[in-house]
Amino acid sequence: MADSNADQKFLQLRQQYIQGLPQRIRQIRTAWDRLRHVSWDSKVLNYMVHAVHKLTGSGTTFRFPAITLTAGALEKRLVDVQLHLEANALERQHITDALARLEQAVDEAVASEDAAEPAATATNRPGDRGAFHIAVIEDDADQAAQLDRGLTDLGYTVHTFADPEAYSEHARERVYQMILLDVGFPQGPLEGLAWLERLRGHVGSKVPVAIMSARTDMVARMRALQAGADVFLTKPLDMNFLARRIDQIHEATCHVRPRVLWVDDDKDLLGYYQDLLTNRGYEVDVLSQSVRLLERIEQFEPDVVVLDYQMPGCNGFELARILRQDPRYMTIPLIFVSASEDLQARHGQDSIVGNAYFQKPLDDEDFLHGLQSQIVRAQLIGARIDLLSQRHAPSGLQNQDYFINRLEQRMATLDAEGAAHPYYLIQLAIDNEEYLKARHGMRAMLNLNGRLESYVAGHSRIHGRGCNLGGGYFLLLFDVPEGQSADSALEQFHTELNRQRWSPGQGGKPVTLSMGVMHLDHARDLDQVLAHVESACARALKAGSGGLEWHREEAAPGHNGLTDQIRNLIDARAFTLHFQPVMNMDNEETLSEALVRLVDDDQVVYMPHQFLPWLPSGNRSNFYELDRWVIQNAISSLVQLEGKASASQAVIVKLSSPLEDVERMQPFITNVIRGSRIKGQRRIYFAFSLPIVIKDVPRARKLFRTLQEMGCGVIIEHVTPGSNIIQMLRDVGPVDFVKLNSELGRHSEQTAELDAFIDELRSFLGTTVPIIVTGVEDARVLSRFWERGIRYFQGYFIQKPGLTMQYSAAT
Repeated sequence: MADSNADQKFLQLRQQYIQGLPQRIRQIRTAWDRLRHVSWDSKVLNYMVHAVHKLTGSGTTFRFPAITLTAGALEKRLVDVQLHLEANALERQHITDALARLEQAVDEAVASEDAAEPAATATNRPGDRGAFHIAVIEDDADQAAQLDRGLTDLGYTVHTFADPEAYSEHARERVYQMILLDVGFPQGPLEGLAWLERLRGHVGSKVPVAIMSARTDMVARMRALQAGADVFLTKPLDMNFLARRIDQIHEATCHVRPRVLWVDDDKDLLGYYQDLLTNRGYEVDVLSQSVRLLERIEQFEPDVVVLDYQMPGCNGFELARILRQDPRYMTIPLIFVSASEDLQARHGQDSIVGNAYFQKPLDDEDFLHGLQSQIVRAQLIGARIDLLSQRHAPSGLQNQDYFINRLEQRMATLDAEGAAHPYYLIQLAIDNEEYLKARHGMRAMLNLNGRLESYVAGHSRIHGRGCNLGGGYFLLLFDVPEGQSADSALEQFHTELNRQRWSPGQGGKPVTLSMGVMHLDHARDLDQVLAHVESACARALKAGSGGLEWHREEAAPGHNGLTDQIRNLIDARAFTLHFQPVMNMDNEETLSEALVRLVDDDQVVYMPHQFLPWLPSGNRSNFYELDRWVIQNAISSLVQLEGKASASQAVIVKLSSPLEDVERMQPFITNVIRGSRIKGQRRIYFAFSLPIVIKDVPRARKLFRTLQEMGCGVIIEHVTPGSNIIQMLRDVGPVDFVKLNSELGRHSEQTAELDAFIDELRSFLGTTVPIIVTGVEDARVLSRFWERGIRYFQGYFIQKPGLTMQYSAAT
């Protein structure tokens, strides 16, 4: 029935197109007669080119290839004479002949008795369920085949993969509406859950995932839910139960389909592609007036915009430049369509998420494949921006990873003497969020979440410090005003929030907000703090109607002997490594920088500025032994990687020792690398601070050459304008990366001095030595560096070994 309705709609659009052809060709003939017999007017010629161009792009779409062929030939003749002041006699004759052939093709189309396309050639559009793509990730071939048969019989489109890595290799080519994921794979008994954690944590994927497992105990179920699963299925699978759950998810996702905004002044084509994309599972809005583009984007919030290159008054590339200037829209992918053969050559610069180019008349299947690829790529780039920037929007809360990292750092720097601190962690939640989503729809709840986030981010006691956890949950850092008790201040904040009358719908009943609160203390493990505040919030939600619950504990014992304790931990080498990614925004290349921390038995983390002053010193600098420890353990973490990441990842080791001590480490570095049996070049990079290098350039030149001969890379960091970096690079010889000082990434406005410095640096380095930017404030700042040709960015988020360095394997 769905196919029949779609075919009928296409025949109606085709008939409408045929009925409009006589008027179109009359307008083109009138324009040409005026050019030939009245005056050669460039405006009339431009109008004629545009009118013929529309026929070039639409003829084959409505099954009239002769119109596309003859209109294309005429368009080429007209474009050629646009370059002259006036066409000569021979050129005029060529145009007249080409127009006559186009008129004949139009007459044949209008006179055709078979205006309704035969059913055999109608586009085969799947029904509603067929547009719902399910990825089955299962290494048991028989189980995968059974799921494929059962779900295909139900009308769904099924894709099977033997392991998560196989799925990842194809994830950019298609949008999947659901994933069925096994728990165990040859890579490990819990590889499925580990992969799901990486997918949820770093890509930000919202596709529903059902975990399949032979275990039925509560521990297994909780582990799956914690990893980010939406459904837990026990083997052997009950296909009836599975079908019901898929139908529920299918119905829910129908309201959150990918949104496409198509901008084209050809209304016939707009009607055709609106029908095609709607039947393929997209939500489509069309616009024939380009001047309203920004207004429509703000209202419709598209996932992708399709732009005709040639439109009266404003072409697609001009509109693209306008969109790139707004940080809210810079991650929306753009697809350009035109009948021009050299479309991509005319446009030299891609957007931050890349652009796609298609020539009219479009091949429907090729275009749909490209559309899906652009949406998936934009989701991945958006996730990378979230990883690399402090916050996605200047007026919003911070990104999750950045906030958690900063929270851990803040806890580590709190006064260790046990004095009262004004900082409190809040978990805020919308009461009955699941019920509200079912009643009002996901889009209404997303809008409510956005309004709530903007409000709390701008609150005077929050100052943007917090993150949106999704699903109606927020983590916030609250500072108590001087002279006010914590209980009074937090109760006042809670009352103020609920007084705003938040509602997901027009005139609906206001929702209530519940809060869990905990006082921050240095002597607490971050994971314990997050668990405690989550538990307090759960109790508040259970109480209902906007509850407020505290997690209170006796004050942690003071660290009177903190200095002695740090020294004891250093003697015990109680160090640990976390990793921070440096990512190429153009591809999946990721380098992981090793960061050293000190951790006590209670899992309290000490930051470098707390323990570096107490490192012991002997015949060499006090950094010597620590640098050796970091080198050995960073390489060990690289060796322990499995799967695709084991052959592609690289680590960065920051060295703090003077160059003289690093020279003494060369035999040690050689032995560690040889013992690790790491394959490939540039798997290990050593980063040197510019001030250290400048102190002894001849020694640095010799040291860098030796490290590079060992297959290692060299990075110069803490580079700033006015640092004489160009002359230093000439003297020290080739390096692999140059990293800018983090302060440069925090400026909301780039200065002319910084622009000139980057241009000078890139001119000297060329394309072989990339520049790394770190400390990026938000997507707007990242975009400014992007437009100056920089592609490597260092993120804020920090992870333990394994997860960060396997990021690309999850995506």
